[in-house]
Amino acid sequence: MADGTLFAFEVDPPIEGMVFAFGQAAGNVEDMTGLVEGFGTIFTGLMQRQFGSEGALAGGWAPLSAAYAAWKSARYPGRPIGVLSGALRSAMTGGAGYTAQVSSTSGSFGLGGGPATAYGMYFAGGGRGPARPVIKWGSGESRLFQKWAHAWLNEQLAVIGGHVGSNTANPSLLGGMT
Repeated sequence: MADGTLFAFEVDPPIEGMVFAFGQAAGNVEDMTGLVEGFGTIFTGLMQRQFGSEGALAGGWAPLSAAYAAWKSARYPGRPIGVLSGALRSAMTGGAGYTAQVSSTSGSFGLGGGPATAYGMYFAGGGRGPARPVIKWGSGESRLFQKWAHAWLNEQLAVIGGHVGSNTANPSLLGGMT
């Protein structure tokens, strides 16, 4: 991803419990591809909520200046804050410009370069206007990652122990995040 922008995120509160559980099971679980893919599903779901609500997960994005709002309304009528051409929203929600790099132990998701990069940097605070954070949410949303990791790990431990249940861990367990 030489020309892309990588968005990394950490959860708050920290996920010591998950780290401890993985540490205990690390010798038995070698391929975490399913876990990482689930994180990507959760990420795009959060981004869809973020753009659909004009940044509500980040406390709401700052309103547009009067001059820019008038300019945008004349050229892009009806487009919400965060959506000019639609490239940034697409690149962060799983559409055109979105990049997901998944391995058995890691992953990265989101803006993979292209036309949305400059707007994304400007929008997030690199321009003249107020910063409007795209990747920012509260502890409730961070817990979605924890819940998914817990469900996935339990499923993997059941498989290892030969006790596969009828519920296969998948991100849809998280209530509409897929």
